[in-house]
Amino acid sequence: MCFDILMLSGCLLPGKTSFKEEGVSINIQPESGETILFFSIDDQVNTQCKLRQLLGMNKEKTRICDLLVFYAKEDRRIICFVELKRSGKLGDAVEQVINTSKYFQQFLNKNKYLNQSNYLSKAFIILEGSVPKEYQEYKDKLDNAFGKNNYDHNGRSTDFGNFLRGTGGIPREYKKGKRKKSK
Repeated sequence: MCFDILMLSGCLLPGKTSFKEEGVSINIQPESGETILFFSIDDQVNTQCKLRQLLGMNKEKTRICDLLVFYAKEDRRIICFVELKRSGKLGDAVEQVINTSKYFQQFLNKNKYLNQSNYLSKAFIILEGSVPKEYQEYKDKLDNAFGKNNYDHNGRSTDFGNFLRGTGGIPREYKKGKRKKSK
């Protein structure tokens, strides 16, 4: 039912494997045998998408993330919650991906449509600007919500293919709000 709404509504971005909002973008180059679907789910940007209402997020004025990306290859199924931020508000982005994931899972469980064991949830955040001092707190929240290595915050590259496929993109360590220097 949830994917029916996503597929048949204005949420689906047919043929798209990239997305740009306020100068911040994300993309993936599909490889052989992959199915990748982008859904623009933030109804303040995409007024045709009614996922917020379907999930019940409109009742509490809960913030929703920008994109839901579905990835499948062979028997792997991944649903990735994506937030793009131009400013350095990592806390807001973390809240948005966690809230959307939580409401999405509650909807699926309530409707006995699908359960968590059928797919892996991930989160990907593009954030321009510096990482705040509270990064460890946000990292802990993402660990708790998605599990270790199932989220990434990436301010340098817009390509999230390796992360989505599980071949890279493990969160980098930060210290005192600044990135450690590469050797």
